[in-house]
Amino acid sequence: MARILVIDDDLDLLQMMQLMLQRGGHEAIVTGDGADGIAKAQQFHPEVAIVDLMMPGMNGFQVVHKLRENPATADISIMILTARAQPVDRDAALAAKADTYMAKPVSPSELLLAVKELLVKHSQATLPPNLVLTVFSLRGGVGTTTVAVNLALALQQASRQVCLVDLCMKSGHVAAQMRLKAQVTWAELLPQVGNLSLDGLKQVLLRHDSGVWVLPSPFLPTPPPPGEAVVRSLGLLKPGFGATIADLGAFGDVGRAALAVSDLILTVLSPEVASLQTSAATLRTLKALNVPDHKIMLVVNNVAPRFSLSTAAIEKALGRTLCANLPYDEAQAQALSQGSPLMISQPDSPLAEGVRQLIQVMSPARAC
Repeated sequence: MARILVIDDDLDLLQMMQLMLQRGGHEAIVTGDGADGIAKAQQFHPEVAIVDLMMPGMNGFQVVHKLRENPATADISIMILTARAQPVDRDAALAAKADTYMAKPVSPSELLLAVKELLVKHSQATLPPNLVLTVFSLRGGVGTTTVAVNLALALQQASRQVCLVDLCMKSGHVAAQMRLKAQVTWAELLPQVGNLSLDGLKQVLLRHDSGVWVLPSPFLPTPPPPGEAVVRSLGLLKPGFGATIADLGAFGDVGRAALAVSDLILTVLSPEVASLQTSAATLRTLKALNVPDHKIMLVVNNVAPRFSLSTAAIEKALGRTLCANLPYDEAQAQALSQGSPLMISQPDSPLAEGVRQLIQVMSPARAC
């Protein structure tokens, strides 16, 4: 769900837009006045603003200009939606630094698709380049690999070249979830990583049909590599990929090494008491390692249809806001058995949509 601001003096259209956006799962903030729209943008910090051109008082061009010149609202994605559908109007809207332009009337499906595309662009703009991200939990069974795999695929679909590194010490499942056969794993690669270049590293990585590159883990439990080898490998991968995602299956030297070079850390938990207790211990461990709070994102993954803990209870117990609450998806079991992640096989599924929404809040500057 995203927060969408709509500025249009046609009150009937405004009401219809609000309804369409709410049915699409978004929070809609509406106003019929340009100056009030600017004030609401400063107050509510929406991800997207939909602005009409022809309004009394302050017109749409003036609204866009005011939003762009204020640092507090400059990064809002802006869509011009207007009855003026001539090419000159489109060119003028884009020249005013709007992100996109649509002519009225617009159908609900067209509107929601355009909003989704803007949100993807917005999330990409807020993410640091050459992102290194670690997904982990000190408790098994909460779906860290599922989150890592679908997150990698979602970022790849958003035009970021992605490398997914399975750092599990006890038979990781990244390759299995993506139906890949591991020829070379980190067990063979990391001992010689000091002698490899990025090009040399890419020659032994697996390549999924989606375009995601994968460094798999061994099929059998294997002694962990030295922490410095993990740092070296992630350091090699970082400049060569828009995002490098580490699926961390253990802590120890490997975990500390991965966390030390990560721009973001997704701590995954399920909404049940044991996982909550483990997450509290995880946060204490990260604090002891001097990991900055702004790098840590708490993500609930509902791996079962029913759990006892609410979002409010989890946030109160941990003293932190959740960044995402990924829904239970009954199709996930079939996706695992077939080696076909939902982000590809069922891109409109609840889990896939939840992962895309997670990307929208993934930024150190907006950490939860």
